[in-house]
Amino acid sequence: MNPDRIRAVGAGGAGAASSPRPNRFRLMPVSPAPLLWGLTALAAVAVAAGVAILPATPAAAVDHAVILEYHHVGTDTPPSTSVTPETFEAHLGYLAEHDYHVWPLPRLLKRLEAGRSLPERTVALTFDDAYASVYTEAYPRLAERGWPFTVFVSTDYIDKGYAGFMEWDQLRELADNGAAIGNHSRSHPHLARPRRGDSRSAWLERVRAEIRQAQDRLAAETEDPVRIFAYPFGEFSAPVREMVADLGFYGVGQQSGAVGPTSDLTAAPRFPLSGTTDMVAFATKVRSRALPAEVLAPGDGVLEPDADKPALRLRIPAGPYRLEALACYASGQGRIEVEWRDRDAGKVMVRPQKALAPGRTKYNCTAPSSETNGVFYWYSFLWMKPNPDGSWYAD
Repeated sequence: MNPDRIRAVGAGGAGAASSPRPNRFRLMPVSPAPLLWGLTALAAVAVAAGVAILPATPAAAVDHAVILEYHHVGTDTPPSTSVTPETFEAHLGYLAEHDYHVWPLPRLLKRLEAGRSLPERTVALTFDDAYASVYTEAYPRLAERGWPFTVFVSTDYIDKGYAGFMEWDQLRELADNGAAIGNHSRSHPHLARPRRGDSRSAWLERVRAEIRQAQDRLAAETEDPVRIFAYPFGEFSAPVREMVADLGFYGVGQQSGAVGPTSDLTAAPRFPLSGTTDMVAFATKVRSRALPAEVLAPGDGVLEPDADKPALRLRIPAGPYRLEALACYASGQGRIEVEWRDRDAGKVMVRPQKALAPGRTKYNCTAPSSETNGVFYWYSFLWMKPNPDGSWYAD
């Protein structure tokens, strides 16, 4: 191992980031957290509360953390999946200035699974797809600060030498210097639902093969890949989450929000960061906490073609947040209906005013902290809707 290995900073120092986790997992209701639709109003509250100023005080023990997700770090890549090098540097500068503890993702997830506390203001940095700009732009900046990070790799893209992606030698260099290398499937397919004509058994065997074959290639090419699976396109369903658990992996999605004690660690939320230079939004994200919502219905987010306005039923216990100010949003629709069915029991139904379009839609719910101004608790539920003829959307 290179003596200049990237280390975790903050309370607790470096931790072992690559040992496989035991094949023991309890499946919990999907508990991701929301995107920042409607952020204009939230940002105003955050600014009024002085969100950009955090005192440099000793870190308290907390039960939550934030995982950040990047794709490209560049100026000549799609804005929807990119941040510029300048914006990335601003993100790192904010974390350093405000005394965030940057931990390896495997260490963070193991700590949460064990029910152990973390330092206040703990984050993990992740990159999906192993784009070349992660090596040229992100890696030098992170190495200079001595901060750990995780890169999720779709192995076919590296094996076939696709333009714009890293090479195995570069990934080995990252691994030798302390980065965690994780599984993003072999070929980056849609896994959450069967293909047309697939039996259930054929579909699930395809999912198993995608994960196992990718892990075998990672193990052959890098020193010790971690057993964390990043879902392609951020898509997951109950059977796929069960497969991830059965194979002994943690799972991470692309739905935003903090991770906490009730988060399902087969589909842990991450904040996708792209397409904006808004540092108030970034500060709001890294300060967020997980809203402990339990899904009462439905059991899965995969919809039928005629499911126009699906209802989400939740139970949200009382906590250090203002449930009377609960607000929910849908992708592309803005704020949507929140109907309390039993306020004392915390039962609420969320549904949109307009029919969902084919594709991915998230319902995102936020409740402001009752203890700290400018802090929001977040929950998100992912829907996947096919085209009217039953075929699945393309990305």
